[in-house]
Amino acid sequence: MTTTAPPAKHRGRWVIVLLAAFFLLLASLFALWVGTAPSRFSDFEPPEMAAARYTPRDVVGNLGGMAVTIPRHMAEYVEYDGDPGWGEKRKGPRPQRTHESRLSSFGFDVRYPDMATLSEAAMFNDKRKQSIYETRWISVSVTSGSMYPGDGFMDRAAKYLEAPHGKYPLANYEKLPELEHDLTVYVVAGVDPRTMKPYREDKAIADVYVHKEAAGHATAIIRCNNAPHAAALCIHQWSMEHEGVKCVAKAQYRRGLLTAWRDIQQRVSQTILAFETPAPVSAPLRGT
Repeated sequence: MTTTAPPAKHRGRWVIVLLAAFFLLLASLFALWVGTAPSRFSDFEPPEMAAARYTPRDVVGNLGGMAVTIPRHMAEYVEYDGDPGWGEKRKGPRPQRTHESRLSSFGFDVRYPDMATLSEAAMFNDKRKQSIYETRWISVSVTSGSMYPGDGFMDRAAKYLEAPHGKYPLANYEKLPELEHDLTVYVVAGVDPRTMKPYREDKAIADVYVHKEAAGHATAIIRCNNAPHAAALCIHQWSMEHEGVKCVAKAQYRRGLLTAWRDIQQRVSQTILAFETPAPVSAPLRGT
């Protein structure tokens, strides 16, 4: 019995079917790869940070003397004092975390001004849909514990701006005569010898905005780069030592929100203070 090859047009149809099946398989494999990416990408960060980022539980610890419970969706890249650093492995078993465990860093995102968080899929979609030129989402990072630079660090940083730094031209600032948004403005002084233009005109160079209270203590330091578009980044830093919490708070947002810096600082501080939880009797007292 002999068989005959299918007509050419039928062979072409089978080729198309096989190719479609092949690409469908590739798409499925890619989807699986993406779905498991966090577990693989976390190999590039300490296991404790990766575990905290994707943990199904709330995070507990001691934040600069304040016992806190941080909702799971507001605790990203969590580190405790004593955790191994990048590329290091823990020696011994992982300790059980309590309200006495000293936190060194974590972060979260909030939407200004309603301070909504990434607590549900709708919020993730909202953040993803907003243009970087118009977004009202703010990234917050908090450092404390062994990473806390000590009380008065804001004053030390402000004094650095006013001191000459000799052969380091990008570290030399001059104060502008006019306030902006009730902030004193410092700009990199001098001219770039390569371009013969002021250093400040380089989009990678940041202007620094400082606010001081009546007694002269710095309460906010904000660095905004000079990129010529609405998505230029501002990094806003302040201390919560005066609230009895020894930690540094930083908020990152687009330059268009700089006019609201004072309200942003107040609302973010209130959000952090809201993490406070009744501490066990043996836990350190807040502010110590």
